[in-house]
Amino acid sequence: IVPLTESGAAMVELMDRASLRSVENKEGIMPFICTLDENAAALLVEFQEENEEALLDRISAFFEKSSGLSLLAMPVFTQNDKERDFYWKVRKGLFPSVGAVRTRGTTVILEDIAFPVRHMGAAILDLQQLFKKHRYSDGIIFGHAKDGNIHFVITQSFNTPSEVARYDVFIREVVELVICKYHGTLKAEHGTGRNMAPFVETEWGGEAYQIMKRVKALADPHALLNPGVIINENKNAHIADLKELPGVEEEVDKCIECGYCEHICPSRDITTTPRRRIIIRRALQTMKNKGNSADYKLLSRQFQYDGIETCAVDGLCAGACPVDINTGDLIKRLRKESHSIAANNIAVFVARHFSAVEKMVRVLLKTGTLANKIAGKKTMSRFTGLLKRFIPLMPLWTSQISAPPSLKWIKQLEKQESYTAGKTVVYFASCISRMMGSYEGRSKNIMECLISVCGKSDISVIVPKRFHGSCCSQLFSSKGYKEASRYKANEIIGELWEISGGGKWPVVMDVSSCTFTLKNLRGVLSDENIIKYDGMKFLDSVDFLHDVLMPAGKVKQKADRIVLHPVCSLEKMKISAKLEAVARHYAHEVSIPKNTGCCGMAGDRGFLFPELTASATHAEAGEVKQGNYSGYYSTTKTCEMALSDATGASYESILYLIDECS
Repeated sequence: IVPLTESGAAMVELMDRASLRSVENKEGIMPFICTLDENAAALLVEFQEENEEALLDRISAFFEKSSGLSLLAMPVFTQNDKERDFYWKVRKGLFPSVGAVRTRGTTVILEDIAFPVRHMGAAILDLQQLFKKHRYSDGIIFGHAKDGNIHFVITQSFNTPSEVARYDVFIREVVELVICKYHGTLKAEHGTGRNMAPFVETEWGGEAYQIMKRVKALADPHALLNPGVIINENKNAHIADLKELPGVEEEVDKCIECGYCEHICPSRDITTTPRRRIIIRRALQTMKNKGNSADYKLLSRQFQYDGIETCAVDGLCAGACPVDINTGDLIKRLRKESHSIAANNIAVFVARHFSAVEKMVRVLLKTGTLANKIAGKKTMSRFTGLLKRFIPLMPLWTSQISAPPSLKWIKQLEKQESYTAGKTVVYFASCISRMMGSYEGRSKNIMECLISVCGKSDISVIVPKRFHGSCCSQLFSSKGYKEASRYKANEIIGELWEISGGGKWPVVMDVSSCTFTLKNLRGVLSDENIIKYDGMKFLDSVDFLHDVLMPAGKVKQKADRIVLHPVCSLEKMKISAKLEAVARHYAHEVSIPKNTGCCGMAGDRGFLFPELTASATHAEAGEVKQGNYSGYYSTTKTCEMALSDATGASYESILYLIDECS
């Protein structure tokens, strides 16, 4: 550690073999990590300098010093942002990763101690011996080696007196190891906390502790500020008032409530977050176990809106979670469990007669826009707002809703008689595009726009024979209607297999959330349809533009300055970079707001709970309003509507940019 510090390393992070084992199978981890023996450890070293030349000098100095170190593998440095972020994500995710594999009903304990750097190696070996002595076989050690600061993590059950006693003895021996043997400190970068409060006097001595008590009494005579967190007369405080962590649903039982997911949740500023939703589920289970029916009923009612209704189920929390927990899966399950038999039967009926439902929605949209023209632009907003007072789940009309798009272009496609394998695609126009694919001020709807873009590149387009009524199944799956969702999923795969010539031609989608759904249908398909599914290729419009059209297409003119909103599905499919590349190919300047995130629309949430989208888009909209752009683009109609409402600008499909510039 000392030579690395002397070489100018800004950060030196330690990970022992046990901690590496918790992440060694993650995609992207160096393969040799799996081969390390039990006494090995890894160091994550970062150098920072103001310029490239100084950075290279630092790295050269490191290699000079490293030649004298006992390394099991040659150091590999990277300046790639994605690789760097990945390594740091692995390092920061060690704590939750261990928590994820704990035995159900146990608690994760994280402690923060420090030793003089010169004693770190010996101290870590002694701590590992304590793990073995007290049967903490899953204990891991990691930390900031440059500063002698390490964290250790163990999992502990507090369900029996013997388990509590085991933990008590272990902690007391850790205190003795740190304070008496190595003259370290029980806290390095975090607050004392209740777990170490009983040992503050042991570390600082009686005289210093009495001074602390007097200062505390003067500053906080009524003990209102964090009582017992630093000054605690109970010498057994570390084993008192223990938090319960009951098992709830398998989708989220791995959660240790680290909070890494919270910053990315669209409902974080209005109701709850993934972490809080899980905490509430655990609180409900505890109330149920203790027979506290009154509080259980009250919290259950509150959770319906705060936890279930305002969850966008976008799944971005899984990307932020070190152990990939998708709280949206839990919410879908809870929605499913709340449906009555009648509700499920209605959903199946709607799925089986979706063509008629689609036509009815088109009529309603046409009638609504006509009413707005005759009686005023806010007529439908006021009307649906009035209905919502009596029908809580009544969707609200927004200023972004327009008349349904024309479908005359289908007849022109039907006249095509021959197709070329390399120059043909199947266009699966989403149901949202068929019903709401018009854009204010545009002569072409989104479907005509995609056809136009294909025509300019001499690409033939085929559409499913059962054009009306087709659906990727997302409409039903997001609401927990499993049977209806399975029906539509199998139906569309059969149709696409037939129209694609048995997988001969790729299937292109115009809404990214539908693409993501289509790419993740395998688990609900019949055995016959799985074979068909595996034989087909599905392309989001972004994939299609980037991989097929952009390399061959010519740019007639470039847009000036545009702004993008990469939707959640692009993030989950990991193709947001493709969207940006396409935009930069057709525009001089491209901006992606720093506060870009889930808009909260989630298909219909914005129509049902507009306060959710207003909150979710607030920061991003503030950024966008400060700029002056010639175009505003995204890849999902409903998300474009949410951003248009939030910013006052007109967001539209990226297809319009390509159509104008090619």
